[in-house]
Amino acid sequence: MNLVLWSFATILSLVFSIRILILWTIKRKPQYMAWFIGFFFYFFSALGSTLSYITGWDPTLYRIWYVAAASLVGFLGAGQLYFTVKPKWAHVFLGIIIIITIAMFIKVFNSPLNMDLLSQKGEIGGAALPGDARIYSPMITIPGSLALIIGSIYTFIRRKSKAGLWIGLGSLILATGGQITRLGFTEILPLTNSLGITLVFYGFALTTRRKTI
Repeated sequence: MNLVLWSFATILSLVFSIRILILWTIKRKPQYMAWFIGFFFYFFSALGSTLSYITGWDPTLYRIWYVAAASLVGFLGAGQLYFTVKPKWAHVFLGIIIIITIAMFIKVFNSPLNMDLLSQKGEIGGAALPGDARIYSPMITIPGSLALIIGSIYTFIRRKSKAGLWIGLGSLILATGGQITRLGFTEILPLTNSLGITLVFYGFALTTRRKTI
């Protein structure tokens, strides 16, 4: 079942990543590039999780998977901020997310892995990495989730945007699933991610179809 859910999430995020990239090439707005990066990272994290059930974890795949999974919500949150605050503040937020992501990438690729955990198939979360490599994740996921959720609720209330409602609800589910996973309940992640990304996808689809956000 988990393999099916992750496969579904992989296909959905790839389709929307392509849609967002096409939109960016037309409008050249920073929020679309931030969204593209976020959804592409989600695509890669979902793909990595899918492959983990088929072939198991490869060390390089796992490292990239972790960085992508830990940082994607930060980029989605940055994209949302462009609709809720002045562009200069959204620029600052996006810049900080990029810097932390780069620092996390360097740390993760220079940290030892628990090879016993990597030999397992399926969900292992960030458990194969030492604690000092995982401290970067909440620096991105917490502000990113807040930006997504609060920004989406703001657009729903202030602008009567249905897109904001769906994005906010989906983001809340994604954030909740991530927090529960950190407590050791990794098996819930495929379900929360598939449901959350579907709602976020629907909300973002509304924003790209017409100016509702």
